[in-house]
Amino acid sequence: MGFVVKPDEIEAWQLHEGSKIKMIMNGRNMTTIISDWAPRSSFPLHTHPHEQMGLCLQGEAVFTIDGKEYVVGKGEVYTIPPEVRHMQRNDGDEPAIFLECFAPVREDLVRGRFEQKTED
Repeated sequence: MGFVVKPDEIEAWQLHEGSKIKMIMNGRNMTTIISDWAPRSSFPLHTHPHEQMGLCLQGEAVFTIDGKEYVVGKGEVYTIPPEVRHMQRNDGDEPAIFLECFAPVREDLVRGRFEQKTED
């Protein structure tokens, strides 16, 4: 990829039922994606070795980070330290769209897969 990316020109792939992502860019030290969460979709409790930060572009989602719930709405930013248990859900009636950054690079996403440690 070049120095400028047009997200509308990138194909989205399904992350899991109810959500999809667009792999926007990989730098030397981080990965950037756009995630789109359908209404009433959720992602299970998990951890990964990456620091994660995100900006809500549309809608809102509930993040459970280290056992505490946080509602993140349009224009708000969240952060999740490496190896901290977290999950996300969209309880709303509209999609929740986030620009998300991970450091270091998410090699699993580079390979077109989403690998993390899930918990029941």
